[in-house]
Amino acid sequence: MNHVLGMTKMSGNNQADQKNNAPAQGGQPIEIVLEISKEDDFKRFYAIGAIGVNNIYDFRISFYNDEPDLGRANGVRKVQRKIGTEVILSPVAAAELSRWLDQNVKDYEKKFGPIKTQGHRPPEGNKNMTGSDGNVLDGYA
Repeated sequence: MNHVLGMTKMSGNNQADQKNNAPAQGGQPIEIVLEISKEDDFKRFYAIGAIGVNNIYDFRISFYNDEPDLGRANGVRKVQRKIGTEVILSPVAAAELSRWLDQNVKDYEKKFGPIKTQGHRPPEGNKNMTGSDGNVLDGYA
């Protein structure tokens, strides 16, 4: 059983609609009703980051969480990066996601201020965990 989350109506014009590719029939606009629903086995996953690859056919994005090992061995603290899900997108869907994320990040920052990223170095003497690029991994002090 699918649960309907929302509906959107789109209308075509007298010719093929550029936005939704709805061709006109007999000169009459076409109305398309888009129902958005969740599958029965829908799962929600919170991720702290994403990694991915792409090729000519698709974009693959893996979302992950990090689990730090509380102990230290030889002064090294290990972190287990666990991938929770992977999404495979067509190039068109990836471009649409990019535009959607860009707009929504701008809206978020306009409302709440700039998003702080991990692209900074620790102050001298700070023993926070750093990535291979030398950037601080927040939360692993």
